[in-house]
Amino acid sequence: MSFASHEADMSSNPTYPNATWTKEDSLTYAVELDGRRVDLRYEASGFQSGWAVYAGDELVERCSELMQARGLALAIASKGA
Repeated sequence: MSFASHEADMSSNPTYPNATWTKEDSLTYAVELDGRRVDLRYEASGFQSGWAVYAGDELVERCSELMQARGLALAIASKGA
């Protein structure tokens, strides 16, 4: 999958049509849903590198795959809705 099509996948989700994804840089994304924001940050740390999901300043979980982190971020954001 090309990066451009991957970005298109990040911007639309039929389950959460009012969720807004933003790309701050190549290693940082955020999703906002009904006023609640959840951040995804790639954290490089050798073999433990991966995507960290933050609700505010609180680390919720680390995920090895972006799509896993994306799903978790949407779930967290939707709980505040």
